[in-house]
Amino acid sequence: MISDTGSNKIKLRPEVDADSEFLFAVYCSSRRAEVAEFGWDETQQNAFLRMQFSSRALAYKMQFPMAEYSVILFDDAHAGSLIVSRTDQHISLTDIAVLPEYQKNGIGTYVVEQLKGEAARSNRPLVLRVDKTNIAAKEFYERLGLAVTGENQILFEMEWRGIK
Repeated sequence: MISDTGSNKIKLRPEVDADSEFLFAVYCSSRRAEVAEFGWDETQQNAFLRMQFSSRALAYKMQFPMAEYSVILFDDAHAGSLIVSRTDQHISLTDIAVLPEYQKNGIGTYVVEQLKGEAARSNRPLVLRVDKTNIAAKEFYERLGLAVTGENQILFEMEWRGIK
C-alpha cells in the first residue's frame, strides 16, 4: 500500500462497488476525444466507452487477480484511479488515470515516487507499460527515472530499478 505521509493533499483509498460510475467517468476522460473522432453521436460513444470500460475491467481482474485497486483523492475529492499489482519479482503500475481538472497537481509524480520507494525497500523493480501513442506519459515516466526496456507494436515496457 502506498503511504500517505508524503502529502496531506493526496491520499488513496480502496475502490468499492459504489465507485463504478466515478471510475467510468475517469476512464471516459482519457478516451472521449479519441472516440469522438469516430463520428458517432453521444449515445453511440457512451455505449462504446461503457463496453470498453467493462471489458478492460474484466481483463485486468483476470490478468492481475491480486492487484490493489484504489481511488485517488486530492483534498478529499475524487481525482483519479490507480491499479498496482505486486509479485515477488516486481511492482507493476498497471494503470493510473487522473481527471483532467486534477492533472498538474503532482498526483502522478507522488504516486510514482511512492511506488519507487516501495520498490527500493523491497529490492524489486517498478515496471509499467505505456501506449506508444501516449508520448506525454512516456516522457513523464522518463523524467521520473524509468527507462524503456522493451516494446511491441503497441506498448513501451518501462522499468525503474532502485535495487540496492
